Amino acid sequence: MDEKKRGRADLRKIWLIFINTLMISSTANSGYAMIGVMERVFVKKHELLSKEELSDCTAMAASSPGPIGINASCLIGYRVAGFLGSLAAILGVIIPPVCFMLLVTVFYDAIVSNEYVAVFMKGMQAGAVALVLNFAIGLFTGIMKKKQVFLWILVVGAFL
Repeated sequence: MDEKKRGRADLRKIWLIFINTLMISSTANSGYAMIGVMERVFVKKHELLSKEELSDCTAMAASSPGPIGINASCLIGYRVAGFLGSLAAILGVIIPPVCFMLLVTVFYDAIVSNEYVAVFMKGMQAGAVALVLNFAIGLFTGIMKKKQVFLWILVVGAFL
């Protein structure tokens, strides 16, 4: 593959990382909820990573200081497209919350007293629980397939 085509392929991957992390960050309301959506987008839809690579990135992100959503996005971006992929992923993840917080700050008084917003937030909590459970079950089934007793003990111990 010549340099020009390779450069276009890299830019396509960087764009895919940016636009997808932007959309994921706009819709998911927690880092762990984002991981399940990232699996669907980056592993199943675009096939940029394998499930094992995503699990590795998630494990490293969870053990690193800072928000897991940003850490995981950074690692996924780096794994797929190097430094620029990492930068694109970080920008994609932080732009929606920053914009949202700016809007909330401007309209804080109107938002706090609105009963519809309170109901909406309760619904979002339920959705976040479902996404986190889906991700945890996916990780658990992956570990169960390996048939290693030590890993099973670790999983059970983590939930106690």
